[in-house]
Amino acid sequence: MTAIANSSAATSNRTQPTSLPQIGPAGSNADRSAAPTPQSSAATADTVQLSDRAKAILDKANADKAATANLTLSFDEMLQQRTDALTTKLTDAFKKMNVNLDDAVRLQVDKFGKVTAEGPWKEKIEKFFEDNPDLAKELKAIAGLNALKAANAALELYNKEKGSGGPGSKQQQSAWTTYNIRSMNIQTLSGVISLKDGDLRSAALDYIDSIADPTGAKAGPDLVQQQREIANRLA
Repeated sequence: MTAIANSSAATSNRTQPTSLPQIGPAGSNADRSAAPTPQSSAATADTVQLSDRAKAILDKANADKAATANLTLSFDEMLQQRTDALTTKLTDAFKKMNVNLDDAVRLQVDKFGKVTAEGPWKEKIEKFFEDNPDLAKELKAIAGLNALKAANAALELYNKEKGSGGPGSKQQQSAWTTYNIRSMNIQTLSGVISLKDGDLRSAALDYIDSIADPTGAKAGPDLVQQQREIANRLA
């Protein structure tokens, strides 16, 4: 038993290191060359490069997400969103051209998308839209959507004004005549847009609002002036 114990002890002594590393202050290893140096996070960070196909898939997913979000908007919300965006672009552009926005900037866009203006900045504004056909196209689209909204309001007025009389009744005939006159006026004003006080307004929509809600919020701050301007447009 003694021999075995001594042999085990001797074996144990042979497996132990002959010397211990010197420990410096604060428990640091004095032999720093033996200690592994940690690699910086910047050196070990991997940069992921997306393939062209992956980028295309990601772009399409983002576009689909945006399109789906717009599906939840009502017609009025969608129109207001587009109108606000165009108003901001035109306001910024006109300020850079030193166009006085204290007065209303009157614009008219025809069926071909050509924009004409009135007043002392006529040439400057018309040249701007010639140089920016995308904004002229958006102005035409917004004018058309406002005219569509006005036409729908005119139809709602007709349904109210025709009353409960049967087809051919005097009340229905009168309402039908009035509806046709309003529809023609809306068509005449469909391309007329004004920019004033940071608000892009459709003359067609102002016209039908002045009839449907003459004293309400849609009538604007100066109903008499608004009606006079509309009458001048229709003259």
